[in-house]
Amino acid sequence: MIITIDGHAGSGKSLAAINLAKELNVRLLNTGAMYRAAAIALKLAGINIDAKHRDVATIERIVQGFHFEMPGEETVLNGVNVTAIIGSEEAGRAASRVGTFPEVRTRLKAEQRRLAAGQSMICEGRDQGTAVFPEAPLKFFFTASVEVRTRRRIDQLLEMQVAFDPDDIARQVIARDRQDEERAIDPLKRAPDAIVIDTSAMSPEEVLQRMLAAVAQCPSPA
Repeated sequence: MIITIDGHAGSGKSLAAINLAKELNVRLLNTGAMYRAAAIALKLAGINIDAKHRDVATIERIVQGFHFEMPGEETVLNGVNVTAIIGSEEAGRAASRVGTFPEVRTRLKAEQRRLAAGQSMICEGRDQGTAVFPEAPLKFFFTASVEVRTRRRIDQLLEMQVAFDPDDIARQVIARDRQDEERAIDPLKRAPDAIVIDTSAMSPEEVLQRMLAAVAQCPSPA
């Protein structure tokens, strides 16, 4: 069975997906990591992803050669483990940018469906329950206040000992929401049958228990 988890950046969906996959002993598909990897690969190939008029033909040719494997919590693109280089704030912003490219989304959605074919899997991202696996029997949509998500990102940067401007982090959170929600193709939105979880005042354990309760009530348990 496919279980989808979509939601805003910083809403806690990645940790929730990891915890649920471990609890149910099923595979995890972190599609955000795939977009980060795609963005980095395109930049390394010399593509200016911020160009007003991007080279669609070249981008399409490059992404058609993408082959992903997602063992455990790692991301492998074309045989190269890129897990260590896709966690930066820059990679996150770049992922949000290339996520607006139809040629990238089309290829990555095909890869996501390939990876999930015949599997019981937790699929986490921003369009899993709406565009990639709309037939999934159980869908979640995560959200949290901008203030909470900003604080979480600041805590991450402090732990990483990375310099930052708190006001700039808040602006980035808001800007990324806008880009994700307003993109022309597969915008971030709640699937009509998705269970909404606002994690603003919830601990990871509380979130997990809420999800497990929904899994227990699902007619097709994983």
